[in-house]
Amino acid sequence: MMKPAWPLSRQIFALAFVNLALLLAVFVAFAQYQFHLELGSFLFAPARDRLEDVAMDVSLELQETPLAMRTELLGRYAANNGVDFFLFDNRGTQLAGRPVELPAKLQRILLGPRREEDGKLADEGRAFPPPPPPERGGPPPRRRGPFGRPGRGGHEVFQLSSREMFWAGVRIPIDAPGESAPVRGTLILAARSFFNTPLFFDFKPWLAALLAATAIFLICWLPFIRGITKTVSRITRAAEQIGQGDFGRHLPEERGDELGQLSMAINRMADQLAGFVKGQKRFLGDIAHELCAPIARMQFGLGILDQQATEAQKPAVADVQEEMGQMSALVGELLSFSKVGMESRERVLSAVDVRAVAMRAAEREATTNVRIGVEIPAPLQALAEPEYLLRSLGNLVRNAVRYAGDAGPITISARKERGQIVILVSDCGPGLPAEELEKVFTPFYRLEAARDREHGGVGLGLAIVRSCVEVCRGQVKCRNRQPSGLEVEIRLSAA
Repeated sequence: MMKPAWPLSRQIFALAFVNLALLLAVFVAFAQYQFHLELGSFLFAPARDRLEDVAMDVSLELQETPLAMRTELLGRYAANNGVDFFLFDNRGTQLAGRPVELPAKLQRILLGPRREEDGKLADEGRAFPPPPPPERGGPPPRRRGPFGRPGRGGHEVFQLSSREMFWAGVRIPIDAPGESAPVRGTLILAARSFFNTPLFFDFKPWLAALLAATAIFLICWLPFIRGITKTVSRITRAAEQIGQGDFGRHLPEERGDELGQLSMAINRMADQLAGFVKGQKRFLGDIAHELCAPIARMQFGLGILDQQATEAQKPAVADVQEEMGQMSALVGELLSFSKVGMESRERVLSAVDVRAVAMRAAEREATTNVRIGVEIPAPLQALAEPEYLLRSLGNLVRNAVRYAGDAGPITISARKERGQIVILVSDCGPGLPAEELEKVFTPFYRLEAARDREHGGVGLGLAIVRSCVEVCRGQVKCRNRQPSGLEVEIRLSAA
């Protein structure tokens, strides 16, 4: 059976994944339109807490680090986190870190707008006002970031992507020279890639979500897909067996869907075909059996007539005797074909010595002008019916002798291959047209160039071969050899 180029299981899986991707795209588009949710902000959201924690640690250490040592402190953080750290005040002055040129858009974000705070216009570099004391017995005041969009700890976090770098910033209080109180500053973090930086993008939660989604997908779809493909494969195998004449294999009918109805229809078709084929072979056998007695009486009468005929009448009597001989041979072939066709495929097979059977077939069909060779290693045993295997090989050798005996030797060979016995009958003749290779096993089929009974036989020899091999639960096919010749292959189960 030829494997499909694009199996049904792959098509269903691909369609399901495309469906999932389209649903995800529709969801993202809806979220952007309805909730103004940007994909970049959505991906960056889990990193906010990590950046804020790092910024708080840096802010605390900066308070205890001399100004000259702050660049070294940021270098240690950069080495530990795989990103570059820079410290700026909110007037755009770099306070620590290796010298860097910020993008213009990042500079605008860094400077920020002037804001109304405590009823006054406040410059972004101004010192933090002291927090109000908490009310006695009341809850502690909520931490509020100095610039909108407060994070978990009250710090504003922002990000900016450019072609070369990914930038992120966290507003923190810092000690600045000449200031008596902490002033607003910004810790800038930079990396060449957002997704390859664990501090910005932690792939583990996304991987876990992907694995969970895949597991749910497989749990929901895999049994369904496996059930469909398994049933389709079973139906395909059954259809091939029916096409080869095996009508006894029935499909299970437990499914309640269209595939179950298809299995039931195939089973009914197989039963009807089996009845038709069996009835046809029984009809041929009955006709052949009924013709045996009249043909025998006619041959007996022709023998008496031949004894009493004059010399002028003997050629005519000989022609009639030849025709009756061919008719008798045809009736014999019909009886053999119908008998084999009526045999049960469930009969018990036995171990058969392939070499011994091949030797008997070669001796039976040997002629003085044709060399028949047997190239089979001993011992080599196959599961078969001995007489039917002998009949198959005999018919094949006789067919080769008739059509290719003058072209070269005829060879019977065999080998064991993957638990099967492969028997080959090869000749050196002209072979067959490619379109005729399967048709030659059809009953009463003969090539156009050999339609007369004298050269083409009655067209039942290879049909009997196929019937005998199928009773032995094997397969038979033929192919052309290179550069010339025909090779018939019989496959049987090894004993």
